[in-house]
Amino acid sequence: MYACHPSAYRDESIRIDESRKPFSSLPFQVMAEAHLYYAGDESPGLFEVRTGLFRLSRVTRNGRRYVVGFGYPGDVIGFCPDGVHLSDCEAVVDSAVIRHPTETLTSCRADPRAHQALVRAALREIQEMQDHCMLLGHNLAHERVAAFLTRLGERIGQPKGDSVAFDLPMSRLDIADFLGLTVETVSRSLTILRKAGIIEIRNLHRIVVLQPVRIDALAEPDPRVAPRHTPA
Repeated sequence: MYACHPSAYRDESIRIDESRKPFSSLPFQVMAEAHLYYAGDESPGLFEVRTGLFRLSRVTRNGRRYVVGFGYPGDVIGFCPDGVHLSDCEAVVDSAVIRHPTETLTSCRADPRAHQALVRAALREIQEMQDHCMLLGHNLAHERVAAFLTRLGERIGQPKGDSVAFDLPMSRLDIADFLGLTVETVSRSLTILRKAGIIEIRNLHRIVVLQPVRIDALAEPDPRVAPRHTPA
C-alpha cells in the first residue's frame, strides 16, 4: 500500500471457502475519482484490490492533505481500529476490488486460507509503514523521489533489458503529498534524475529507469558518505 515492496505478492489473491463467506466475493468496480470510503465511515469489511489504484489520504484540521498510502493490485486496504476508517480512500483510476468480511481476519471460525492471507497483508502494511517512515527520513528531495520511483518500479515496472519502465498512475500532486514535498520540488527532482541520465521521462506519466543501480544507491544512500545535493 505504500509502494514499498517488490511485486512478488501482487498477484496473490485471497481464496474464500464458498460455504463460509457471508456475501459475494465477486469484484465490483470503483470509477476514477470515486471514494471507496471516507474517514469516519464504519467499516463494512476489508477490500482486496484487483485492478487499478487507490489513494489513501488524511486531511488535517487546517485543511492540509497528506497521502498516507496507495493501494495496488494485490494489496488489501481498509484495516482500521475499532471498525472506523481513519482515512479517505479514493480510486485514482478505474479500479476493481473484492470485499472480504472483517471476521475473516478476526474470527477463529474463518476460512484458514483467507485468514492467513489477510494476516500476511496486515503484516505487510506494518512493514510498509516503517519503510515509508524511512523514505521520509531522506534529507534530499531527489533521494525521496528516487526511493519512490524504485519502489514503484518494483510494484508495477516492466523490465526491458537493463532498464525498468512504468507509467505513473498518480499525479505529481499525489506524489508530493505522499513524500512531504511540493509539486515544484517533485518536478525539479525528476529533472535532476533525468539530467543525470538515471531516468528518462517520455511523457507526463511514462518513466524509464535507465540506471537501476544508481537510483537504488540514491534510494538507500550509505550513511557513512556525506550527502551531495545532486547526483554525479
